[in-house]
Amino acid sequence: MSEIESLIKEIAEKLQKRAESIKSPKYEPESVSEDKFDEILSKNKVVVIDCWADWCAPCHLYEPIFKKVAEKYKDKAFFGRLNVDENQKLADKYNVLNIPTTLIFVDGQLKDSLVGAVDENTLEDTIKKYIS
Repeated sequence: MSEIESLIKEIAEKLQKRAESIKSPKYEPESVSEDKFDEILSKNKVVVIDCWADWCAPCHLYEPIFKKVAEKYKDKAFFGRLNVDENQKLADKYNVLNIPTTLIFVDGQLKDSLVGAVDENTLEDTIKKYIS
């Protein structure tokens, strides 16, 4: 095993332990798909979507952070998760080129996006700008 491979393995193990240490919230954001996306946008003032894929390690690290914030603000916004592999048309429509990407819609219009596995404070501060 090369030095780089060893470092990658060590970092991956640390990230996995960190992800496991984050308390898993009880709230589960709804799984979102292309066939019901427009309906979700029309029925909710603020919609927050986590764009992810099963093979994406940073997506799995970000998931508990997204769920924790979603649980905290579930009464003020709709929170959903969009698998980009299963919903490529939506990913293309909103220019999701990297994952995880968090999309924030207000009144059906895309207002903001966060690219990468952002920390809890960044996600929460961004969402707070759009909820009353």
